[in-house]
Amino acid sequence: MKNSFILLAIFFLAGINAQSQTKIASAAYIDTYYHGQKFFSIKEAAMVFYEREQGELNIEIDFSNFKSGVDSLDEWLIDLTETKFTFKAHLAQTDLLILTHHNTKSLSVTGTASFNNQSHPMKIQFNMYEISREGMLMITNTNDVLDRIAANIQLSIYPKDFGINKKPHHLKKVISVAIGRAVLNH
Repeated sequence: MKNSFILLAIFFLAGINAQSQTKIASAAYIDTYYHGQKFFSIKEAAMVFYEREQGELNIEIDFSNFKSGVDSLDEWLIDLTETKFTFKAHLAQTDLLILTHHNTKSLSVTGTASFNNQSHPMKIQFNMYEISREGMLMITNTNDVLDRIAANIQLSIYPKDFGINKKPHHLKKVISVAIGRAVLNH
């Protein structure tokens, strides 16, 4: 009986550790105009990370994940899929949402975006909200505050800033990105 309890406890703790190390992708919506038509795609292609000790916010968007598999629909994505978009910024822990009933917080966060082997300063809109422990949006059951904060993120990528406008498909219009219900991986 005692050995069964110990084995069960080890199994349970291993499950919690494995769950806390799992990185969760967030849904991202992208759109732009290409040859006078609006094109868009929605996929779970964004990863949002927050390193508490360094106060560092990292966002990664893998544009190759947005492809649908239909060449005529994916043509506008060809120039975007060679590299990942990354955004890095300092975000102090005191800037995070304070957990109270139905609390929200909006920040304009300035950092550095890297894409197509070029870097450029960028400002994003970072809107945080609390996830209820009892709600359907709750993913983990740990007592970590970061597991109870989700964010909606908006940013605009200007092709000229990253040299994308010089690639074969000549994307020139702003590429809008919205990440919804972003999970803060830690």
